[in-house]
Amino acid sequence: MIQMFHVTKSYPGDPPVLTDLNLDIDKAEFVFLTGPSGAGKSTLLKLMFLAERPTRGQILIAGRNIARVRESSVPYLRRNIGVVFQDFKLLPTRTVAENVGFTLDVLGVPRDDVRDKSLKMLRRVGLEHKADVSPLKLSGGEQQRVSLARALVNDPAILLADEPTGNLDPALTVEIMNLLCDVNARGTTVVVATHDASLIARYQKRTLRLEKGSLVADEKGAKAARLMALEA
Repeated sequence: MIQMFHVTKSYPGDPPVLTDLNLDIDKAEFVFLTGPSGAGKSTLLKLMFLAERPTRGQILIAGRNIARVRESSVPYLRRNIGVVFQDFKLLPTRTVAENVGFTLDVLGVPRDDVRDKSLKMLRRVGLEHKADVSPLKLSGGEQQRVSLARALVNDPAILLADEPTGNLDPALTVEIMNLLCDVNARGTTVVVATHDASLIARYQKRTLRLEKGSLVADEKGAKAARLMALEA
């Protein structure tokens, strides 16, 4: 589903953010992406949803070489990729339902269909009763669930989450992680960037560890949990 071959990302005048990266993430796989601050986690996610282009190397999403995609084709490719941000990025002047349906509006989906799909997705994350309120009136956990609903409303094949539990307390962290696991169980490929060793120990998914832009570990299950425990 996601393949990278000798990918390097650098900016003029600075050391490379990512260096000669190779990885292969299968369809419907759940992967943690971890490493210290500045390791390149967020940049790697940006490459996956075409917010950035690699300096060198190839990136294939569902067999399509996105390094060669023209800018005019980027919005089309992003239809299959949902993104959840740590800071939610909800629109304060729109209701919860309007935030969820924003992507569908951009795609030209009929207004009635947008409303129906948005309510269905809000029901899935337990927030249908908040559909017509402002996101400013929601708790942090509720705002993150709205962000998740927005990322999933278009049924993407891939979901990327950048520190999705970084601002949440432990109970809400488990709630969001369980939602991500449910999404994965339905067939969506999920990649979660996190520095939280307790999440990796609890869920024991495949874990990719970055350090200074290089992939230094690729472990699965209990091995990943033991790796994080040794470094904690």
